[in-house]
Amino acid sequence: MRTQNFFVGMFSLILGIAIIFFSRNMPMFDENGILGERFWPYALAWLFIGLGIIQWLSIYFQRSAANREKADLSSYPVRKAYGVAALMVIYAVALCYAGFIVSSLILIPAIMWVMGERRPLFLAITTALIVLCIYISFEVVFNSPLPESIFSESF
Repeated sequence: MRTQNFFVGMFSLILGIAIIFFSRNMPMFDENGILGERFWPYALAWLFIGLGIIQWLSIYFQRSAANREKADLSSYPVRKAYGVAALMVIYAVALCYAGFIVSSLILIPAIMWVMGERRPLFLAITTALIVLCIYISFEVVFNSPLPESIFSESF
């Protein structure tokens, strides 16, 4: 388990450094002082770097025999996490083709269903409120456009 944790920490660190490298030419703030294209990737990169360092520190400080136990990667909770990860990959692709609103209106109840929520009215209301809050936050408050469907873009 220690070896896997080491590689997870290394991957996180490398990913953070790569994000900083690839976003180096983007502006941190625009001419009006509003958050630019680089701000969020830069913040996310430092989060990855910090989490990678924390992962390595946890390896160093946790040397007990309990850490030598093997993880059961075929258990139901782990398979559920794999399913959610697959849904997120599908969501990332769907953002390009269907846009934020349609993709999110499908993803949020799907994730809630996987996590065990079965009340249809609660699924519908919660999904609508989450999408509405995100839309208002980004489009109105931050004045930052959300992904649109490629089919709705004008040529």
